[in-house]
Amino acid sequence: MPFPDRIRLAALALALAIPLAAAAGAEEVRSAILAAQKERHPSLASADLAAGSAAFDPARRDQAEVNRPAPGAAEAIEAGRKIWTRKFAKGKSLAGCFPNGGRRIATAYPQYDPRVKRLVTLETAINQCLKTHGQPLLEAGDAQTMGAVLAYLRSLAQGQKISVRTGTAPAEAAFEEGRRIYFTRMGQQNYSCASCHARHSGSFFGDTAIPSPVGTATQWPFLQGGRAVTLQMRLRECLDRMGAAPFPAGSDELAHLDFFLTYLSNGLPIRPNAWRP
Repeated sequence: MPFPDRIRLAALALALAIPLAAAAGAEEVRSAILAAQKERHPSLASADLAAGSAAFDPARRDQAEVNRPAPGAAEAIEAGRKIWTRKFAKGKSLAGCFPNGGRRIATAYPQYDPRVKRLVTLETAINQCLKTHGQPLLEAGDAQTMGAVLAYLRSLAQGQKISVRTGTAPAEAAFEEGRRIYFTRMGQQNYSCASCHARHSGSFFGDTAIPSPVGTATQWPFLQGGRAVTLQMRLRECLDRMGAAPFPAGSDELAHLDFFLTYLSNGLPIRPNAWRP
């Protein structure tokens, strides 16, 4: 039997690591998670939490400032620009598949597309364009191709506020599926993503502070050793650390997680291509 709304939201806010049997709507979930993170970190605003580990670690914050722009970012962006503007056989390009050549579109992805009846990430949209024009698809887990394209494309939305939407029953269902996966325990260590990032954000795991789920979607891809690592690539790495078999690159599961986390960052500006040690 579903819980009353007040009890359900309290359970979500105070026991964030437990998947709910009857989930609230996307905006209720977002509001509850933001409130819980504010209670945990009263001196930090959502925009502060978007700094990830650096929000809780002054030394990491100083390192991030020293490494701004991130080493390798210019090269990754240029590599992505070349792929984005490369002409296909009939003179088209990836840039021609998107409004304004792709400028500012990153703020609206992932999004539910009723035409294909599925959640579409930036990776999906890029490959849809390539497929339409008979071009080889990019591997969603390849930092040198897909990562570089996202480094460039998200640089075209630098400073713009994330604005992903639900608004329809299928989009709400996609958000709920992302929330369900995020709160589901899995793998040899029996952790969920929320076990660390929701309940223990700001705590240190080894020498690294655990980032909050709020703001997670703002700085991707990050640059690590010259590689442009996307949010979905990082999610796969985290699953592997949990002792869980990572979802395949480009899978619906990763798309749903991407949507859930990006929705939590609504209203925050995109600051892509950040440095990571």
